[in-house]
Amino acid sequence: MRRSGLLGMALVGCVLALASTSAFATGSSGTTGSSGTTGSTSTTVTPHVVGCPAGVASLPASAQWVWSAYGAPSSSATKVSYSQTGGNGTWAGGSAKGTICSQDQGGGQPKRSIVLKVSGPSKLSPGITRGGLLGIGITLGVTVSKSGDPNVCPVGATGSVTLFASYYSTHSDKASMSFTGTCAAWNETFSGQILHVLISNDGAMIRPS
Repeated sequence: MRRSGLLGMALVGCVLALASTSAFATGSSGTTGSSGTTGSTSTTVTPHVVGCPAGVASLPASAQWVWSAYGAPSSSATKVSYSQTGGNGTWAGGSAKGTICSQDQGGGQPKRSIVLKVSGPSKLSPGITRGGLLGIGITLGVTVSKSGDPNVCPVGATGSVTLFASYYSTHSDKASMSFTGTCAAWNETFSGQILHVLISNDGAMIRPS
């Protein structure tokens, strides 16, 4: 067994480091702006970074989830060359809560970022197989709560995030973000050594009941 409470704490620290990095400097709301022409009333906003709230959920829960990815997505809708994406939260009684932050660069575009609020119905799936490996998955409903890319993915847009964590010593996790409409430009999948996912009950493995 490779998933321990100590690993959980390390991954939480990894996600909190994402929130505090200068790339997610606070102070930009990302919800209003102009084209940069004096006197213009255009609402076009150049993609930019927005503040990422830090904090580990402390609500009573049957499970905790935390993940982080630092590097190029294995697939992305807009040819992202580097991403800093991650979040954490809780799951209980078929519902999840938490926060996910994502900052991207590359594809010939300025740096961009969004903050996602996790809430509502959620499916926890222990004992499933992905890529030939046994593990646990969770599907999270998300809403954009803060956007540095409001012309493409505005505040209020909804989507889902799916996480998979393999159980044992062969490490093979997977994460994907999925949206519809223009926000589909943020559809991304992460895997490989850049990704770390933990879904546990206070650091303990969750098995099918």
